Amino acid sequence: MFKLSRQKFQTFYDDPFTFMDNLNLKLKFIDLNIFKRYIRLRKSILILSMVCLVAWIIFGFDSTPLQFFDPLIELAQGTITVDQFWTRYNYFYGKEMHYSAFVIYGLMFYFLSKHFDKFNIAKSKNVCYSVTITLFSVSLFEFYWMYSFAFWQNQPWITTWQMPQLRILLQNLAFLTFGSIGLFVLWIYSFDTTEQVTSFWSLPTRRFYMFNWNKKALALICACVGFALLWWFYPFPVNRITVQLSNGVLWVNNNHFPQTLYTVKTDVASAVNAGEWFYVEDNLVHTLNTFIKFLWTYTVGYICLIREVK
Repeated sequence: MFKLSRQKFQTFYDDPFTFMDNLNLKLKFIDLNIFKRYIRLRKSILILSMVCLVAWIIFGFDSTPLQFFDPLIELAQGTITVDQFWTRYNYFYGKEMHYSAFVIYGLMFYFLSKHFDKFNIAKSKNVCYSVTITLFSVSLFEFYWMYSFAFWQNQPWITTWQMPQLRILLQNLAFLTFGSIGLFVLWIYSFDTTEQVTSFWSLPTRRFYMFNWNKKALALICACVGFALLWWFYPFPVNRITVQLSNGVLWVNNNHFPQTLYTVKTDVASAVNAGEWFYVEDNLVHTLNTFIKFLWTYTVGYICLIREVK
């Protein structure tokens, strides 16, 4: 048993992707190794993205899956009645992750995965690259959003490493870490490792592919920065809300980095690092939010659409 385990570890160490591709995860008549059928996984994610797109169109510009999931759970638990379901449904409108996010990131995974097929990057390698790059894009936007909201809307608890907000910060840090590792491995595998090098620190001169660094990529990065600054210094009117905090101070939103959902910590003396939701409908602000998320995602995806070295 020890010898077999050691052999498997050595196989994984030598080529982790081949090891994952050949991993036996059969359970009776079902093979749980999704890497062997990665194309089916890709199609499933595309279908899920399209379902979310239809839901986004039908249920409203600011709609979220939470509108159904949370009331259904409450209904199953008996905490609300059937008559109260739609009241709770309306309450969760605009709260938590929107359908648009599932559409954007789902399509990013799909198109990255399709593109990697052109370079014979398949199975576990295809899935790992596509997932980690997508997570990297998510983390970039989320960290930008959290630190911007904390600073401009005077809610420093958002970026305080204490529970329960700590879970979200650690989640995004994990996304950033896995994404960075995925990008690093994608870069390493671009080199022809059979080529002899002069020293340990030297890299092979022959490469199979390169990241998509060009003038368009630079223009997209500049656009990302420009629209991020536009959100920071929003020039249009915003709907004002006033929230009385536990210490008697009135918190008022401002034009810097405006939102449709403000999460405000009302009990300033509480050790619980969490806030309360205050929703304000503003389609222009939500359009800017969604567009910037799309633009940042498209930029990361475009740069990672590797191209052949000729």
